Formats: sequence, C-alpha cells, structure tokens
Amino acid sequence: MLNQALATVICLFLATTCFAQDTPVDGVYERVSLTNLTSGEQLDPKQKGLMIIGHGYYSMMTINPDRPKLERGQRLDEMPADEQIAHMKSWLQMNGHMGPIEVKSDTLIWHRNLSENPQEVGTISRLPYELRDENLVIHFGLGNSSRWEWIWRKIK
Repeated sequence: MLNQALATVICLFLATTCFAQDTPVDGVYERVSLTNLTSGEQLDPKQKGLMIIGHGYYSMMTINPDRPKLERGQRLDEMPADEQIAHMKSWLQMNGHMGPIEVKSDTLIWHRNLSENPQEVGTISRLPYELRDENLVIHFGLGNSSRWEWIWRKIK
C-alpha cells in the first residue's frame, strides 16, 4: 500500500512538472516538533516525519520509529488475538496524506486526495504558516479550542 502511494506521488510530480509553479515552501522537510500552544505539551516527541512539497503537490507522513516489529520468521496471524490487536494498534499510530497544495499569502491549502484516514479523503485544510530560520512552521487548531504549532526543518 505504501509503495502504491509513493508511486502515485512520483507520478503526480512527474505529470505536473511542466505546468506547476514553484512556491516558497517547495522542498523536503523532516519533522521537528508538534507542540500544543495551549498547554505547552509536545506531542509524540520521538515521532519521525517527512514532508515533500513541489510542483503543486505535497506528501506528508509521520510515524513512531519505536513501534514494535515482528521478529524474523514471526507471523502476525500466529500470535494470540490480543497481541495481534496491540501490535496493529501500534502500527496504526501514524499520520499520512497527500494531494495538491496551494500557497496563498500566509496559508497552505492541502487538498487530501489520499489519507490514512478514509474520512479525510476529499477534505481541504487551510493552515496558516510561516518560514522561520529554514523551518516551515504550520499552525492549526482543533475542535477542543487547543492551538498547535508543527515545525518542519528543511533538508538541504
């Protein structure tokens, strides 16, 4: 599934190379932090992430690199049901989506064509952003009135 998603992103990038305009946020970024500005708490500080923006498209994925892995020769379907469920829950703790992106003034507009969450497919997010010292800083809020700052470092 990940290979299909990656192939889709590559095809989209190649297909739009001649038509898309560069934006000030084009590049490859690694996740630095996700901070709840309301409480000051950092969410999942061990989480790793990669975001690629270019040619009018973006692809973003974050995941915990410390999630449990099956040992060589171990099969998920041979584990007890409760261990299978725990293992799969740890693997589902990820965030990933991709699609067209627009940059308007100080706002990123993500059009989610693909997402790990099927309910997000076809949705649009308008996210205030700023470029700060080679970092892409994205701001957003949640329904519970919390404010968040998501920092991504540009990879050179």
